Amino acid sequence: MTYPTKLPRGGVDPPAEILVPRGSGITNAAVPSRALIPLLQHAGKTALCLVKPGDRVREGMLIGKADGSRSANVHASIPGIVIEVRDHLLPTGELCAAVAIELGGEFDTSGKPRSRREWESLSRLDLLDRIRGGGVVGLGGGSIPTHLKLAVSPGSSSSLLVANGVECEPSLCADDALLREKASDMMEGLRICQALLTPARTVIALGEHSEDLVPEFERLVRQKAMKVDVAVLPSRYPYGHEQLVLAALGCRPPGSESSATVLNVATLYAVFEAVVLDKPLFERVLTITGSAVRHPRNLKVRFGTSIGDLLEECGGLGSEAAKIVMGGPMRGVSIDSLDLPVTKGTSGIIAFGGPAALKKTELPCIRCGSCIEACPWDLVPTRLSKLVRVGEAATADREGLSRCTECGCCAYACPSRIPLVAVLREGKRALRGSDA
Repeated sequence: MTYPTKLPRGGVDPPAEILVPRGSGITNAAVPSRALIPLLQHAGKTALCLVKPGDRVREGMLIGKADGSRSANVHASIPGIVIEVRDHLLPTGELCAAVAIELGGEFDTSGKPRSRREWESLSRLDLLDRIRGGGVVGLGGGSIPTHLKLAVSPGSSSSLLVANGVECEPSLCADDALLREKASDMMEGLRICQALLTPARTVIALGEHSEDLVPEFERLVRQKAMKVDVAVLPSRYPYGHEQLVLAALGCRPPGSESSATVLNVATLYAVFEAVVLDKPLFERVLTITGSAVRHPRNLKVRFGTSIGDLLEECGGLGSEAAKIVMGGPMRGVSIDSLDLPVTKGTSGIIAFGGPAALKKTELPCIRCGSCIEACPWDLVPTRLSKLVRVGEAATADREGLSRCTECGCCAYACPSRIPLVAVLREGKRALRGSDA
């Protein structure tokens, strides 16, 4: 086990409502009677719809074909009849086509044992084709098609491959649950990625909260005869971000001369399922939590399941929810409808209760410097926000606006409750508009 000596700057320690006890396991969510499956669940263009109302679809059937290099395939999460294809508004404000499926017919694979496919004799192109065909995207937040990260030029190699198990968002513990229940399968996914990248070094990065798992992963490394280091990193937010993970390991960030590839542990599990089990990505594990939820838990959920159905499965809301967020408490998106469906990018659902979740009045900046100390990217958020508000987004960009990842540390640390992230996001939109 290795411990990093060089740690990133900044970050915050928000109180984490860990209402799902670690080690409590993963429960399969109920199969929805109706699934609304958006065809935009990735970083690129909306997938091309392959079905129409009245069509019968099977579980795992391709219903949306990738359109462009950063697009990804989309598959049916349940068997049944397509009842409509309509435009759907995502929580991000983007509009895309979505396929509504009414449950019916037999399941092809669920509840039945899946035979494992041999993969070690496959070519690089065959492995990448299985990952691409399965619609696997980054499940740590970026939603970039995973085959793009693994498609290095023949003959070249990555200097470093990192399996990122540092839970980035407070209160969420789905990755920790996967590490505990699917460690061997996740390691097989890591082996597949090693075969594709031939990295000089491979590291499994765990957060401090998962330190008790180190002996098990060291055992699996020996059992599978893998050349892998295990590192325990601080769980301080947002140290799960891939550039900060690399900095904590003493490496250069992606895009520099020294190449490195960081893959979330949930993504590695999806790679395993696509390559070994021939299972496309149509479900994922996420955390349902928050003080307003009666029975918080980690659920394996089929895409297209509504937020309302998941909350009901967790016993409903024990108190009136002041705010419901898709994602984590720091980078999640507040929603006003429980009819929104779970997608590949949904890492959790949090229902906050009480007055603490209500919007508070913004006060004038007191120049305390808290946002500067909290920023992991060495920016001056208060200065950037003032520039954006007076219409000087271009000047803000020259001073580092484009390096902001919207992690929320500055807004969390601000005693004046200035919506710094929202303002900086507005500045980025202004810059994109000026480039159009």
